[in-house]
Amino acid sequence: MINKNKLFRQIHIYISLFFLPLALLFSITGIAYILGADQDVGIKEQTYTVKAKIEQGLERDFMLNFLKERNLKLPSDEILKTKDGSFALGGVHYSVSLKKINDEELSITTSTRSFLGDMIMLHKDKAKWYFSILSIGFGLTLLVLYFSGLMITLIAIKKDRKPQILTVVLGFLATMILAYMSL
Repeated sequence: MINKNKLFRQIHIYISLFFLPLALLFSITGIAYILGADQDVGIKEQTYTVKAKIEQGLERDFMLNFLKERNLKLPSDEILKTKDGSFALGGVHYSVSLKKINDEELSITTSTRSFLGDMIMLHKDKAKWYFSILSIGFGLTLLVLYFSGLMITLIAIKKDRKPQILTVVLGFLATMILAYMSL
């Protein structure tokens, strides 16, 4: 017969060890974000103003030629969505944007995020989809870890059951009350 206590402990231990780096990343970036840091913390930007007129559809070529002429780092060839209507290429860590100032002037901005800024972008799921798989796995793992932890403490360990149940109830109450007060 399977020892339930040992099974839940093994599940709990090995899954938590596998996801430990991700748990650290999410906790550090979450705390940093709550304390005011965002994805642009420590960002390095350089802006260049250029007198030029570009036809629609030639933004990419113009921008890449501009960067090559000045020996600036070229971004990845991925076109980024922007909120302000500018044209942008690159990724989470390094990007270049081209924005029309007026009919005869353009602004080209290179942006390099800091390590913390990159990690916050991963936390907010603003990077490529690969990391999203791990993040969803981590979210599901938290459910498994808490379920296995509850099984270990509430079912397998009969000693101190009343304080354990009281602690869970207090946790739910604190969460609900503070969430309600915060909204």
